[in-house]
Amino acid sequence: MSEAARSWFQFARAFDYLGTTLLIGGMAFLAFLWPDGAESGRSRRLIGFGWMCGFAGTVAGLCLNAAWVAGRPPSAALDPSVLVPLFDSPFGRVWFARALLWLLALVVVADLTRRGARAARSLPWRVGAGAVSLGLLRTNGMTGHVLDLPGWSQAVVFAHLLVVCLWVGGLLVLLLAVLPARDRDVLAAVLPRYSRLAVGSVAVLTAMGALLAWQLVGSLDALLHTGYGRLLLAKLVLFAVLLVLGFASKTWVDRRLRVAATTRTLALSVAAEAVLAVAVLGVAAFLVTTSPGR
Repeated sequence: MSEAARSWFQFARAFDYLGTTLLIGGMAFLAFLWPDGAESGRSRRLIGFGWMCGFAGTVAGLCLNAAWVAGRPPSAALDPSVLVPLFDSPFGRVWFARALLWLLALVVVADLTRRGARAARSLPWRVGAGAVSLGLLRTNGMTGHVLDLPGWSQAVVFAHLLVVCLWVGGLLVLLLAVLPARDRDVLAAVLPRYSRLAVGSVAVLTAMGALLAWQLVGSLDALLHTGYGRLLLAKLVLFAVLLVLGFASKTWVDRRLRVAATTRTLALSVAAEAVLAVAVLGVAAFLVTTSPGR
């Protein structure tokens, strides 16, 4: 197999992960926490950027995976003789279905751009956004190591991916759309809601992540002495630091939101959280192409 094609495939998956997180987390944030934010150009551009990352990452990932499996260099990714055989495999068909789901997601994004808050508040838009999100999450879970695990693990990985999107996607909307507006009324309304969502997401994420890690790694020795285990340890360290910063942000919201003269301290903490969260997504992209410790 081509190691160069594999490396580029890992970067494509990282873009796909980032796009999925931004799109699903951003749409959920606007639908349930901040519908008026759909009128903000920042939030709409952020969700549009998420769509572009996700679609480009999926299409590039499909082509680069074909080159990787065929043992060809990345330059052969668009060669029909390399691409066509991939569609005979379950992975290729799932990946192609995922690309089609991204095209359907464009309809949802376009409607949000056109109608703004009216779309975010409407039941049809929420149903459409939810259906596309469920499809993207499910196909994501069908392209990794979880397929080798017991049936209950399918539900675990789905919940794991969902709470990652809600937490990290919401965090990025908070950093790049809510905080720059410096609207105290919006902050007072949105921050406590997101804080409660983040706490619940972290609790679910910790439990589901521990179950999946044990299933995939299986022993302390594998965790410490395999490439997959060391990548997982790096992800856990980043996650632990992320939790510390998240706790600091929550404490600021609970104690200082209504009395602080500025939100600079919160913005710095959220920015650090966002950087670490994106790093975690990058590590996850490398994990799914590395043989598990077990």
